Amino acid sequence: MNTKRCKTKKIDRPEQRAALASPLRLEILGLFTHGDALAIADMAALMGRKAGSLYHHVGILEKADLLERVGTRPKGKRHEALFGLTAGRFEVDAPADQDEAIDHAVKAMASAFRMTERDLEAALRDRAARQEGRDRNMYAARLHMRASPKLLAAINEHLSAIEDLLQADAAGEAEPSTDAEHLSLTIALLPIKGRSRKEPHQGG
Repeated sequence: MNTKRCKTKKIDRPEQRAALASPLRLEILGLFTHGDALAIADMAALMGRKAGSLYHHVGILEKADLLERVGTRPKGKRHEALFGLTAGRFEVDAPADQDEAIDHAVKAMASAFRMTERDLEAALRDRAARQEGRDRNMYAARLHMRASPKLLAAINEHLSAIEDLLQADAAGEAEPSTDAEHLSLTIALLPIKGRSRKEPHQGG
């Protein structure tokens, strides 16, 4: 088992929070789905970009201790660095009394949502996207609810099960199957300010 892939790292330094406030850098981190070691040339190929456009961003992620050098490989007459994640999961720490930390956390999630918007548009235009059945690879919804303590506990149990499932898969030593798909999953469970109180009945 890859113990590093099971590790959770707290994002609590300004440079770490700032590093995550970029859709491109979040996309780079998302390339490391199964503990792969990637050179910048690999990242560029996977993203359809020029390698020269990624050096600065990889450097920021490395300085923020989100990526680290895990080895090298020959490339012509020289060697190129291979990078890997420093943890399997990054958790942003944003205490309610720290405005700067909250601002960075919001920016990081805004970047994630911008990526989700792009992924959604691409999926909607993809005739091969599957929206039904056990093998569906596209689902998007925004749900509002009034959650009792019992319902909230059940929701959180299912969210934890999804995280455990993905962590277990990412920590495995086996290579992904040949029919594995590269998917994105963005989740936000949030209390809605001002809507927790009982609203007056609207007659009509």
